[in-house]
Amino acid sequence: MKKNILLIAALALLTLGFTSCEKESEGLTRITYYATLVLEGPTYAEIHQGDSYSEPGYSAVMQGKDVTSQVIVTGKVNPAVAGVYTVVYSIENADGFVSSSSRTVVVIDADDPIQGHWTVTPTSFRSYKGNDVEYGDSFDILIVGNNGDGNYYVSDMFAGWYAQRAGYGDSYAMEGVIKVAEDGTISLLASLVAGWGDSLAGIEDGKFDSAAKQITYKATYVSGMVFDVTLNKVED
Repeated sequence: MKKNILLIAALALLTLGFTSCEKESEGLTRITYYATLVLEGPTYAEIHQGDSYSEPGYSAVMQGKDVTSQVIVTGKVNPAVAGVYTVVYSIENADGFVSSSSRTVVVIDADDPIQGHWTVTPTSFRSYKGNDVEYGDSFDILIVGNNGDGNYYVSDMFAGWYAQRAGYGDSYAMEGVIKVAEDGTISLLASLVAGWGDSLAGIEDGKFDSAAKQITYKATYVSGMVFDVTLNKVED
C-alpha cells in the first residue's frame, strides 16, 4: 500500500511537470523562419555631387512568399551634398528576429581638390621601437568632405597599413575626421579603429599641398608607434 501511494505521488508530480512545461511554452513558435533579403545592384557606390541617384531595389522572401512590402528602409542619399551615406534595409519575422542588409553610397564633390581617392607612397613608413618599415606598395584611401565646412572623412588614417597591407580587413582601418585650414594645415578631430576599439593619440605636421596635390602627416598610435604618411591624389 505504501508503495502504491508513493507511485501515485510520483505520477502526480510528473503530470504536473508536463502541464507546467506546456503552459510555459504556450504561444511560442517552435520553428522560426527568417526572411531572405536581397539587395539589387552594388552594396557600395560612388557618385559625383549633383548627379542623380536612384534606389537600385531590393526584395525579401519568407517561407516562399514575397514579403518585400514589409521591408523597412532607413537612411537616405542626398546627391546634392557630399558625404558618406548608409542605407539600411531590415525585416522582422513573427518571433521578432530581424534580417538586415546595408548599402553605402559616397557622394564626392569633384570640384573640391581634397575629396576623392588618394594613394599612399610606397616609401611612407611606420616607426616603432627604433625600426622604420616602409609600406612598400600603394594603398587606396578615400577622403570625402562635409559640404564645404573644411572637415573631411578619411577612410583610413593608417593609410592601409593594417586593413590592406597586413590583410586584416576594413575593421582595422583607422577611420578619421580631419580639418583642413585655409593655409593647408591639417588637424585631427576624431578617429576610431573598430577592430581594436581605440583611436590615434594625435597627428603632427599635417599638411595639404594643393600645388603638389599631396597630403602629409605623422599619426601617433599606441606605444609611440608613428605612421609617417604621404598621400598623392588620384586623378579621375
